[in-house]
Amino acid sequence: MQGSTLSNNSSTLDTPDDISLLPTQPTLPATPVAPAIPTSGQVPLSEAQKKVTVAQIWQEAILPYLGTRLLILVVGLFATYYIMPLLVHVSPLPSPATMMAFPQSLWLMWSRFDGGFYIQIAQSNYWAASTLHERTDWVFYPLFPLLISGGAKLLGGSSAAYYIAGILIANIAGVFMMVYLYLLVRREFNSKIASRSVLYLALFPTGFFFSAVFTESLLLGLTIACIYYARRQSWWLAGLCGGLAALTRLQGITLIVPVAWEYLRVVSARYAQPPENLPKDWSARAQIEVTTYFRGLFLAMRELKNWLNALALILIPCGLLIFMIYAKLYINDFFATFHASSWGWHRMISPPWRLIIYSLRNPILGQPLNWNFWVLNIVTALAGLAVIIWAWRRLPMIYTIYTALVVLLPLASSMLNSYGRYALLFFPAFILLATFTSKHKDSSKNEGKEEHLHTFIVASFATLEAVFMIFFVLGLPTIA
Repeated sequence: MQGSTLSNNSSTLDTPDDISLLPTQPTLPATPVAPAIPTSGQVPLSEAQKKVTVAQIWQEAILPYLGTRLLILVVGLFATYYIMPLLVHVSPLPSPATMMAFPQSLWLMWSRFDGGFYIQIAQSNYWAASTLHERTDWVFYPLFPLLISGGAKLLGGSSAAYYIAGILIANIAGVFMMVYLYLLVRREFNSKIASRSVLYLALFPTGFFFSAVFTESLLLGLTIACIYYARRQSWWLAGLCGGLAALTRLQGITLIVPVAWEYLRVVSARYAQPPENLPKDWSARAQIEVTTYFRGLFLAMRELKNWLNALALILIPCGLLIFMIYAKLYINDFFATFHASSWGWHRMISPPWRLIIYSLRNPILGQPLNWNFWVLNIVTALAGLAVIIWAWRRLPMIYTIYTALVVLLPLASSMLNSYGRYALLFFPAFILLATFTSKHKDSSKNEGKEEHLHTFIVASFATLEAVFMIFFVLGLPTIA
């Protein structure tokens, strides 16, 4: 077994260290593991036993996140009134005359690119089957438009109400996302790492999408909640959140794999555990662990309750299934979303390494109207591949599996477009960054270096987020 801050085969500390938002199932015993490489990132038992308060969540998660939202709002208004008028209007950039009207500018700046599709679906449903060979709206999943539609009706149903509802829902989902990220990371590590994870995610260069009429905040919020409840062994809540994520965007369906892994690991550990003193030889050790794992699963299969709990995992693919059934009933095409992706949007399945190699050989520079922001996309793609390895070494396996899937799935679609935005889903990367800048407590010299690194990360992320927010407000396709 590899040394890590949290072992890949270990559970979190089974103590009530977080706020009980919903009831959970009884926690099962953790699997005994070999000692991990000592790191200062591990949580002392006394801290893990402390309950988090609402005041802590407000101060260390919600307030910093809202602060970043205020800053990018100011940047957006600055770009609208002081940069947009200097540009010559060319297609497909938005018209300054339309965008600069106040107070409409407060909500129009947040609806760019995909946001228009979500507003249109909320207002008038999906397009006809004849549009599947075009850039149709069937690639956009229905949960977010449904929420926009309901919110707009509560706000009066005007055209502006749909934009305002989309922004409100995205930002409420953003707060939900940050609260669950804080609770999850605090449960796994400590409050300092949790608060820094929240800050790094909020300040990530494309983090302004969390406040725009996009699904990023809703999808990631449901994803983190799903993994949070899986780690607490609340399988039905995990399945429900995963199913809603799958109804939000295609990446949500990938949650079935890491959650299933976690369920099987926990159930197996309940019935069979490897001996405390494992051999140092890698092959012998692996053989014992694999044998113990499958013996535990075999014993677990004899009890009906384990099969019933496993049904919770079926809720995750049900989100996608609901959308597919709706497509069949509405336009008589069960696979409409997949047909639209390949026929209209030209995203074809291909090996991830093929896209990486092609992109490195064919850089796209100095083209702000190109839909592929090559520098941002290739950097985040390569960083994502590195995060998979980093997560495998430092985090429980559920995070590694999740990271691998959300990193590789877009790379398997034959297009690098929007990859910098997709990188927002790599939330384990922000946990790893936070652990890296919070490792040492016993050395003032090392602690000083980590604080300098923390400051550099915050300053770099914030600067790039401000620049990219300007790109977004100006409607440059490269940031989409």
